[in-house]
Amino acid sequence: MGDSFLTLDDLPPGGKTVLLRVDINSSINPETGALLDDTRIRRHAATAKLLAEAGSKVAILAHQSRPGLLDCVPLERHARRLANLIDRPVKFIPDIHGELACDAVTNLKVGEIVMLDNVRFDTDEVTISSWNGEDFTPQADTALVRNLAPLADIFVNDAFAAAHRCQPSLVGFTEVLPMATGLVMERELRKLGGAIADGPTPRIALLGGSKAADSVAIARHFLSQGVDEILTGGVVANLFLMADGIDIGAPSTAYIRDHITNWEQVVADAEALRKEFGDRLVVPIDVAVSEEGLRHGLPVSELPTKYPVHDIGIETLVAYLARLEKAGTVIANGPMGVFENLEFATGTRELFTAIADSDALTVVGGGETTMAFTHMGLADRVNHVSTGGGACIAFMSGRLMPVLEALRHSKKRFDEGGYEK
Repeated sequence: MGDSFLTLDDLPPGGKTVLLRVDINSSINPETGALLDDTRIRRHAATAKLLAEAGSKVAILAHQSRPGLLDCVPLERHARRLANLIDRPVKFIPDIHGELACDAVTNLKVGEIVMLDNVRFDTDEVTISSWNGEDFTPQADTALVRNLAPLADIFVNDAFAAAHRCQPSLVGFTEVLPMATGLVMERELRKLGGAIADGPTPRIALLGGSKAADSVAIARHFLSQGVDEILTGGVVANLFLMADGIDIGAPSTAYIRDHITNWEQVVADAEALRKEFGDRLVVPIDVAVSEEGLRHGLPVSELPTKYPVHDIGIETLVAYLARLEKAGTVIANGPMGVFENLEFATGTRELFTAIADSDALTVVGGGETTMAFTHMGLADRVNHVSTGGGACIAFMSGRLMPVLEALRHSKKRFDEGGYEK
């Protein structure tokens, strides 16, 4: 990864003024404004602390929610929580790039940290959000970048969870300041990228959940990049069963038609994938349906059914567990069924527990999957839990990610001596 992006080893931050972009977008009680979950703040605390202890002057840029939503609030509580986590002051500045913000950055002393206000209060941040395919000039030509860049020496992007976005605070500074990865960004790229392409073999992925269109793209990327086998569950498995020409029954078919945009094309893509990769894409041999709310097992050979499919069946679970036992690397994205209902949590709980108990390199990605591992008390027993929801999906499906393009752009420009101040 170091060949593609600058890291803090390439840009020693000591004594420098650093603009640090993080993603501390958190769940908030809309009535009280209280933070309900500080997971992302905790993740980024290590980067902020490292920079301050290295003798940097640190100005943090971050967002919370989006305009028009009740939780699109100032970042004062975020700053206070970060200060508690790193046991040093983090001064909140109720301004983004105006006189108050610029004075605060200019007057920073070695080791000091300020947090500027919610960047999504800035109109340009919200409206200038598409990539022109060549550079990041539109994002750089904004008041945010014009006002703050001259005050800083380097830009550190630690916001992996927003890496699929192309907003000024994420990519604009790359045109005028050398841009390095923070600790969260570097870890995500190394762990996710490494597991897919370079993890110990055999590499096995578990794909489930309801975002079936994403999962078809992820499956193609995984299988073409070095993942040996994909085990499917949830709506993803139903989709691949349909691609095999199996009638899964009216309720489950209706769900796919109602919830997946361009579902016919997605099924066709899944069919093409099955033809290309065959047995490397594994589908259930039995399922569990909801018969008046109760679990009832059914072999796939006995489909269709008038009841909705809500989990993988026991025989499938046993077969999947046997495969996971032999894995060198396991990547999990998506539950195996309606795990929120205890009656249908068996497939997800047993497989996720097996992953947590595994000696393999284990990587967990996607918001729904991360939530499930956390709720089951398993998150601290895997090698890497991704902070990114949409960004993790984009990365795992091989989609273009503006922030990664910006990091590559900055590395190339830096190597060619294009950042003389």
